[in-house]
Amino acid sequence: MFKSAIIALGLCLAALQGYGQTESIVSGPEPIEGIGKVALPFYKINFSKEQKELLQEKEIELIFLISADGTPVLEDVNGIDDAAILDSLRHAATQVSMFYPRTVDGVKESSLYFLQFQLPKYETKEASMQRQGIFRTKYKEPVYEDFEYIHKSGQRLDVLMGATANAFLGKPGAYLHPGGGMKVDLMYTGKKGIGGGMVMSFYGNELKQDYPISSSREQNSAPPTLLLGLAANKAFAAKERTEFMAQVELAYAVQNVTPKLEHGDEDWVQLEGFSPGIVLSYLVQLGKDKPGINYGTPSITNHYLNIHAAVRPVFFNLKEATGFMVEVGVSYRLSSHFVDEYRLKP
Repeated sequence: MFKSAIIALGLCLAALQGYGQTESIVSGPEPIEGIGKVALPFYKINFSKEQKELLQEKEIELIFLISADGTPVLEDVNGIDDAAILDSLRHAATQVSMFYPRTVDGVKESSLYFLQFQLPKYETKEASMQRQGIFRTKYKEPVYEDFEYIHKSGQRLDVLMGATANAFLGKPGAYLHPGGGMKVDLMYTGKKGIGGGMVMSFYGNELKQDYPISSSREQNSAPPTLLLGLAANKAFAAKERTEFMAQVELAYAVQNVTPKLEHGDEDWVQLEGFSPGIVLSYLVQLGKDKPGINYGTPSITNHYLNIHAAVRPVFFNLKEATGFMVEVGVSYRLSSHFVDEYRLKP
């Protein structure tokens, strides 16, 4: 009774404040990781068979007090009075992620947050087999709204293709103009945001003046440069639709200084070496999450605009071609995220 009175008083104060400050800028409270992460701990409770039967089709209301620092505390539960179930709900509530608190004109304050929780009714084995038989003949790929919740595991496969602009600094800058090219990455990222894969970049830079080499053959007007190698990456600062990704690369490098006239030509000049590189990418999600099936397991496909900047020391077997390369670029990134937990709506 005392707890209900506190909640009612809080609602009245919130209403009076809203009435007296109609011009105020108000936001929150809002879950930092989305409503799915708020509901997930309650769906993960291992209820007994009897508790599941009691909870099926029963609507439960959870009332949280969100403090000014965004900490959620379960204050009351409506719709169920079973002591064991209430204890399980209160324990699960301690795992609810943080919130953006209610903010009025830039001032953070405590507030209430209401969540309706409902345990669906499960199919019998016979009904499930019958439904799956129909599903095979009348397949409809689920959309994001068909899920009660779906959670990315952190594992992902990325394919990136895009355009770059580059310039050589130091000694090679005296021989090559700024130019451009393209890059292709194939990367895997693990659950902890760390991964690796293969990278390839191709550049074309117009020649300012001939390299000092012994060959009398006319040099290419725009010597092409190819980098091919391996990379390790780390995702960080991920938000709902943006994230950063740092990448360290180690690549084999070649640059064709003169043309190759025929298959057995041994007089053409190709520089060889290696190039370590550091790449920082900023990812912006395009469109909505698209659930699907990859290799027999659920996944979420995302499309990203990828903006990157890189610094690459380049070491060739010609000192005049050895120096630094800087680049910036814009790419399209296709990501397939693995899913570790999900539930379809009935």
